Amino acid sequence: MRDYEYPEPEWTAENQNRRKGETTLKQCGWCEYASCGSCRHDCYLSTSCSLLKEYGVGREVYWDTECIVKKLGKDDFKSVISSKNYAIKNHKDGIKSLQKEIAIIKGLKLKEKPLLPDNRPYDYYNLNDVIYVFFNKHKKWVKGKVVRGYRHQDGCVSYVLEDYPESRKGWGCGASVPWILKEWEYKFFKKYPADFKDWLELSNREYNGKKMPIKDYEKALLVSN
Repeated sequence: MRDYEYPEPEWTAENQNRRKGETTLKQCGWCEYASCGSCRHDCYLSTSCSLLKEYGVGREVYWDTECIVKKLGKDDFKSVISSKNYAIKNHKDGIKSLQKEIAIIKGLKLKEKPLLPDNRPYDYYNLNDVIYVFFNKHKKWVKGKVVRGYRHQDGCVSYVLEDYPESRKGWGCGASVPWILKEWEYKFFKKYPADFKDWLELSNREYNGKKMPIKDYEKALLVSN
């Protein structure tokens, strides 16, 4: 085994402009089958051979290692081929298992429900969307709309709330928190309060080091207009 501080190639213009695949089955550095390890200018400095990953001799090679594959005989590859066929079988079995699980999920009679906060996509809130925010100070859900602000569609959402002119200064929150709802979500949970309870429990974790006041959210929703 060589020392980790193995000399790098001379970084001439030619070496810096080489591309992966240029030394395939000749030298490890820019070989198509070099995998993992430290890499610079498309050259693997220390790496392993994906063709031989089941074969101990190929697990640690360097950029200037001459191709080991071509030094081995046909019989040397019997165990390698056997291992790769075994991996293929495992992958096929895994695919079948996943397909079965997908079929089971698709077969469930699920109704449309609001996404859990952590599953909201980055562009979930758009400008002028009508939203409802739980205003903790007054323990109630307040209607508002989305406005452009800090990190819009990048993890955050800014809004202006009705009856709270001070919110025009730039109020907002994270896009993946349960105290902000789209209008349709708010109406859905008003209609199905049991689903709101389940949704909150599934979303219940610490935010900024504090647990959510779930009971306050539920109670406020039931009494709001």
